Amino acid sequence: MDFREYLHADSIVFLRSRSKAAALRELVEAACRLVPGLDPQSAFEAVWQRETVVSSWVGPGIAIPHGRLPGLPRPCVAFGRSLKGVDFDAVDGQPVHILVLILGELAHPDRHLQVLSSAARLLRSEAVRARILEARSRREILGLIRDRSRLLGAPAEAATELSRLLLSHALDLVRESGAGAMILHLDALGGPHLLQDVILDVPLILVSQRKSLYEGSIPGEHPIVQIPFPGVDRANQLIVSLLLAVSQDLIRREDRVVGLFGLPESGLLDTLTVIDVAQEIPTLLPAAAGEFLGDVRPEVLERVLQIATALSREGREGKAVGTLFVVGDHRQVGTLSHQLVMNPFKGYGEQERSLLDPSLEETIKEFSTIDGAFLVRGDGVVEAAGAYLKAPKGGSDLPSGLGARHTAAAGITAQTQALAVAVSQSTGRVSLFKGGRLLMSFERPKS
Repeated sequence: MDFREYLHADSIVFLRSRSKAAALRELVEAACRLVPGLDPQSAFEAVWQRETVVSSWVGPGIAIPHGRLPGLPRPCVAFGRSLKGVDFDAVDGQPVHILVLILGELAHPDRHLQVLSSAARLLRSEAVRARILEARSRREILGLIRDRSRLLGAPAEAATELSRLLLSHALDLVRESGAGAMILHLDALGGPHLLQDVILDVPLILVSQRKSLYEGSIPGEHPIVQIPFPGVDRANQLIVSLLLAVSQDLIRREDRVVGLFGLPESGLLDTLTVIDVAQEIPTLLPAAAGEFLGDVRPEVLERVLQIATALSREGREGKAVGTLFVVGDHRQVGTLSHQLVMNPFKGYGEQERSLLDPSLEETIKEFSTIDGAFLVRGDGVVEAAGAYLKAPKGGSDLPSGLGARHTAAAGITAQTQALAVAVSQSTGRVSLFKGGRLLMSFERPKS
């Protein structure tokens, strides 16, 4: 099911409102005009209730707010464009210019998710977004969406069949190889209906860059791991997925895992692999999640990686930046550090300093230009920026070409139970350290 099937020129809105709630009301009213008897207030409450739990922001300038209502005869879609932008509490701190509102039937989560996925696939294209913002009329936007979605939207039947065949082979391979789990790249799946008949005796772990789109709508009770940044190639999809699955105690280091991946833009699964986890991640990484993470919450590690890779990709004010995050074991880390400059976080409440609050991201990016490290508690509260690490320098066995920031990361993690994430100013690589060792390193993510 493709969202373009339910989009009409009359439900395309040139938004006047700049606030989130008011913009959503404009979209809800437009959608409700298409369905006689649909109460705008009930529809708004369904959308707003979900929005207050999980933001529907899915990428730069884009949001896909949605809700499910009982008795809705078919999905209902409204498309909003705002040239000035809507303040949407986005993760990147920027206004949203394109909003797609989707109302679905409560009893059919699978159909609802298919419509959501088709909208997300289309709007991933920067060229499509640019042309939508340049369009001069509702009819022009409608024509663009319909033409372009034939190229980038729901996969063709042949591609879906290929995904179905590869999924079938993967299920057989799980049984034949004695795998302890299967990892599936949800964003590349031809449609969630392909999971409807999946029967496994081991856990099926789904990975996605847009976890909030899928929660509550996937057939079965399968955990979803969020890859915390876009632009990750297949090799890094695998490594990041393994790391986060181990850190959340979904798989063990001694497990064998079958992985099934593809490019999100293709809607096609195309890579099948069997992984012995201990061979893909360093032997330093323990089997038990608690041993690896220490007091660091999994969502805090995800958030630090997300911010680090955003800095790697975007820099600051057009210039490359390098920085270091030391996460967890903050009391011991504090004894091995002192301030290079006055601590800009001193005096603020813990809630205001939480990395889990998206509004703090721009502040972190601004302070990334200061020499020294960010010190972050395991619960995500930032204790300091501009900290100098006094731990003995580590990293005698580090790969060549890594500088002082990386040796400091190795040193502080050798002396404490903290994790460290370093961003290289010269190469943009993002590196993760634990126990004085470089665990894994990612190339600069693609935009």
